[in-house]
Amino acid sequence: MNFKKVEIIFILAFLILNVFLINIFMNKYVGTSNQAIENQSVDIVTEFKANNIQYDEISDEILRIPFIRALNTNLNEEDVLAVTEDTQSVEVNANQILGQINTPIQLEGVTGETTAGELSDSALASLNQFINSEIYQGNQYRFITYDKNAGRVTYMQETASGAVIADGTGEIVFQVNNDFTVYAYDQTIAGGTAIQGEERTVISEQQALENAYLNNSIPDESTIVRSFLSYRVTLVLDEMTLYHPVWTLLIRTNEGTTQRVFVDGINGAIMTQ
Repeated sequence: MNFKKVEIIFILAFLILNVFLINIFMNKYVGTSNQAIENQSVDIVTEFKANNIQYDEISDEILRIPFIRALNTNLNEEDVLAVTEDTQSVEVNANQILGQINTPIQLEGVTGETTAGELSDSALASLNQFINSEIYQGNQYRFITYDKNAGRVTYMQETASGAVIADGTGEIVFQVNNDFTVYAYDQTIAGGTAIQGEERTVISEQQALENAYLNNSIPDESTIVRSFLSYRVTLVLDEMTLYHPVWTLLIRTNEGTTQRVFVDGINGAIMTQ
């Protein structure tokens, strides 16, 4: 008996079964989506101004984006070390890498007065170079935010659709010391991603913010650092994981802490992290 051939047949059968189950789940999920949206509306700009909530321009554009799937894979330690061993010490787990950087990386021009959220291209230049050459699959990640209070710089993994994974399963969180140099990181990696099914209509950024506000998820006197369309895990199977569209809101409270709020892109529900 050709055991290798039998093994391949079993793997293919499991993949086909997983895709079949995902399609069933998606049809049920999308088919009931409108039931979760409350027929409530507020003048979000007026409410934000009245409650001293800082924000950038808010879009009411209706967007379309597909679900995505990722193959469930475990990291190969040898593959990781081949990229990282000359510049850092790392610990490799199933889909996580913990790294200590031998020579900390300066965030050029960043000081205690630097505003949290965005960082300039020049501030990130050395870190981006390190990511692209010394981080395992680093070119799959892009900068999202700088949390000054927590001393963290966050990058998120891009997917086949171009949107990022925002639930922590595909992310690099860099630790920043008091000298504004990066000295360590915690990296998670989702498997290779692919588009699952057709594009779906999702709620607008404005609707996402309204839903979050009506749910008391945006505190008074806070700042909406960023809001962007992204992905969050919705179904985990043996061979693959399904991600669905969510609006991710990064909200900095008046105490300086940053919260991550998810609004379901399909049905508008508020989701806990």
